[in-house]
Amino acid sequence: MARPYSHRSLAKRVGDSMNDFLQHAISLSLFAKCVAAVIGIIFIYATFHLLEQTLPRRFGRADARYKVRKFVAYSGYLSILLFVAILFEDRLGRLSFAIGAIGAGVAVALQDVVASIAGAFSIGFSKLYAVGDRIQIGETRGDVIDIGLLRTTLIETGNWVGNDLYNGRIARIPNSAVLKGSVFNYSQGFQFIWDEIKVLLTVTSDCQFARDMLCRIAKESIGEYLVEARASWKSVSDDYQSVNPPLEPTVALVVNSGSLEFTLSYVVDYTKRTAMEDQLFTKIVQEVANSNGLLVWKS
Repeated sequence: MARPYSHRSLAKRVGDSMNDFLQHAISLSLFAKCVAAVIGIIFIYATFHLLEQTLPRRFGRADARYKVRKFVAYSGYLSILLFVAILFEDRLGRLSFAIGAIGAGVAVALQDVVASIAGAFSIGFSKLYAVGDRIQIGETRGDVIDIGLLRTTLIETGNWVGNDLYNGRIARIPNSAVLKGSVFNYSQGFQFIWDEIKVLLTVTSDCQFARDMLCRIAKESIGEYLVEARASWKSVSDDYQSVNPPLEPTVALVVNSGSLEFTLSYVVDYTKRTAMEDQLFTKIVQEVANSNGLLVWKS
């Protein structure tokens, strides 16, 4: 019976200490409260900054470390707000009108900041994307490495390098962009994309032989993707009303400027587009070279 009593006594002492602290904080002058606010904010910020640097190291996985770091950072911001609200509790009522007027003015002056904060909530609640997803916002495409309160940070892909290769730039996009334009996510739902390559041969080349060769090479190269692609598309069709697309490689032929132009279409992992193009063209070049004149490149 002594243990519950000890716990109740401890809780009572903690409650009394909190009440004494609140009473003492309320009794301070405005100047003393401002000084206490500055000191308290610096102390809280330093404490949570130290936790942000040390606590994530206890977690092995990178995604866990990132989530813990974000949780500590936002907890620090919330603690500062609560501390200031408690410290100035007795004056908040009298300052409510002034705070409202100032807040309205700040909202107009900082509308881009407010829109970015609203965009951050939209990203979180609507699950537009998460850290690790490959997305495109406007003309910028890359992998998400951080989602902040104001900006989303990407490692950019494309531009002067292959479509799925990093170019070395870090792109920071205001979160307000998700409210104003389209957001393309390569990682959610169907995690494959359709790609195509074009092969130009002379009109004297064996058309049927070329078509069969392209289909065979494509099936050999992307066979590993088809099972995964079918399963991935099934998960999409379970959530959305959609028509089942053809996932098998297809070859289309047009005669263009006196040449046979074959277009080979296929599905591929969105991170391996450049590597797949290289693999397909390498095999096609070998097949043309070994065709004994049945296939001739259009010069």
